[in-house]
Amino acid sequence: MLIKLDESYRPLVHKVRDDAGEWLSTKGTDQYRGGLDMSQVHANIDRDFDAFEFVGWKVAGQVVAMLAIIDPEAEFWTAEELAEPQTYISRFFVVEHGKGYGSALLRAVIDSARTQGKHWVRLNCWSTNTRLHEYYLQHGFQHVRTCDIPGRMSGALFQKDLRSS
Repeated sequence: MLIKLDESYRPLVHKVRDDAGEWLSTKGTDQYRGGLDMSQVHANIDRDFDAFEFVGWKVAGQVVAMLAIIDPEAEFWTAEELAEPQTYISRFFVVEHGKGYGSALLRAVIDSARTQGKHWVRLNCWSTNTRLHEYYLQHGFQHVRTCDIPGRMSGALFQKDLRSS
């Protein structure tokens, strides 16, 4: 079930982000590794939590996946793309991998965006995490481009056209 995460879920978001970093370190990717200032990472999560909506997928009374719906990151997208009706997702975390929780949450967010008349669901993800890229491709997203912005390890842009599916 799709739910809006209120303030009481903030500690869970932080914990699941930390757990994601540990899990990714076992998967052969450089995502979330190498010199990250964790106090800044958590400050960024708090900033997003204060400014934007976080939603979650609940199973058996527990939130098992979560993501933020934020404003598109202007440094990655063109003015034309920024002007289009879209839902922009970020901070997509799951509590346990391989259970389909992330897929269920992603489908629910896509359905919600379509109901709201949005044309796109867009995101920016880690540039070098090709397994993550494959995940989005398998869920009907298209790779738009990869941007190289100094100081950012993300920049692989994906979008799903809600008008054609």
